[in-house]
Amino acid sequence: MPGLISYIGALADDLSAVATKVSAGAIDDIANQTAKSLSKTAGILIDDTATIPQYVSNTAAKRELPVIWKITKKSLRNKALMIPIAILITYFAPWIMAPILILGGSYLAYEGTESLGEKLGLIKAHKLTHEHSMPDTQDLSAAEDQTVNSAVRTDTILSIEIIALTIASVATEPLTTQLGVLVIVSLIATFAVYGIVGMIIKMDDVGFYLIEKQNNLYRTLGSLLIKAMPKVLKSLGWIGMIAMLMVGGSIIIHNVEQLHFLANLGAQLTIIPQIAITLIIVPICIALLIGILITGFIKLTPFQA
Repeated sequence: MPGLISYIGALADDLSAVATKVSAGAIDDIANQTAKSLSKTAGILIDDTATIPQYVSNTAAKRELPVIWKITKKSLRNKALMIPIAILITYFAPWIMAPILILGGSYLAYEGTESLGEKLGLIKAHKLTHEHSMPDTQDLSAAEDQTVNSAVRTDTILSIEIIALTIASVATEPLTTQLGVLVIVSLIATFAVYGIVGMIIKMDDVGFYLIEKQNNLYRTLGSLLIKAMPKVLKSLGWIGMIAMLMVGGSIIIHNVEQLHFLANLGAQLTIIPQIAITLIIVPICIALLIGILITGFIKLTPFQA
């Protein structure tokens, strides 16, 4: 009996050691795959960070952070719904991923092209209007809800692309690794993006706080923050537009077989021109072409808004 107990104890120790090694290996795999996935979705994260502040910029100061929190919660909810769907698609209908990516890339190309047209004065800018019977609290609540819904629609498209690119990068990994990477990327994509958005939106409030101090350095810094706020928002508009075009074009190039050759156009050049052509110029040109075609189609159909 003592020998049996010793044997069971040794076996338990061996199993525990194996489980520890497996767990450590799984954690390492998840960490490595997460880093790779984040590098592939970086453009979309930049796009999301640059785009969302424009929705919140006209919100009353005291409601800015609550509105951002509302958008954050809905973004998390959407990603939580997308993760199991993405895993099921990978296992039962992997062929759907490429069309989803192409549709998302085309949408980003259209949005980026329309934004460029508006900035250049070629397209009439869209203006959100809130027509209510009387300017009471309920009206302000309705306007806030519309702001949140508009931001969430854009976030949903970008979230779909983030989830699709992430699951595509770990499609051959074990289920636990896929799930772990998807969850971590989703959390980082949400809290990092909206944390930065919150800091950007409250930049002018920090400025007003600092200029009330007696210290000249604080007052100077506060004044700079207040003056910089409109310029930052304007710059983010351009950054978001360029990111949309770059990301949309890249997604289309990598998921349309006939366009794969475009990814190697600058292969014979030195590193800087190669990066400029492969990651910036070619994707933007493809996105603009797709965006112009979609815009033209919309203008010629009776379904335009």
